[in-house]
Amino acid sequence: MKNLTVMYDSGSINKSFLVEFINTYGLTLPEKYMELMEKHNGVQFLENCFNYIDSNGNVGESSIGFCAYGDEIGADNIVKFQDYDGLGYDNVIVFGLNGRGDYLSFDYRQNPESDNPLVIIMYHDDFIEDEYGNKKMRVVKVADSFDYFLKLLHD
Repeated sequence: MKNLTVMYDSGSINKSFLVEFINTYGLTLPEKYMELMEKHNGVQFLENCFNYIDSNGNVGESSIGFCAYGDEIGADNIVKFQDYDGLGYDNVIVFGLNGRGDYLSFDYRQNPESDNPLVIIMYHDDFIEDEYGNKKMRVVKVADSFDYFLKLLHD
């Protein structure tokens, strides 16, 4: 993994907690992500910015603060986001937020069996309608995998 500087975190978390989370939602988290959360639950890196192609086809820049696991974690508790109906998508796991309140997520929609899904941004204030007229957050791909996402991070 790229050398990233940890500014702060919520401590370590037991792998059994992550396995329980996986079993609850029926999806497999990327191994590098699980290793990171085991050591640095809810990590905030100094290198927390990344570039991506936004919904208009332009190069955008965003940031990330990783969500944390555990009942004692407040507003950024990862489990809270999985139960939020406003996301509009199944097979998406929120793992972080950017400074604008958008959701950084693992996208399993194309392949729920994947252990290394796409990383996407879901814009919290930009909605589209699906073929049934349901409003859903606009989704933009950031990276082909979590490993690649980590390589995008810079200060």
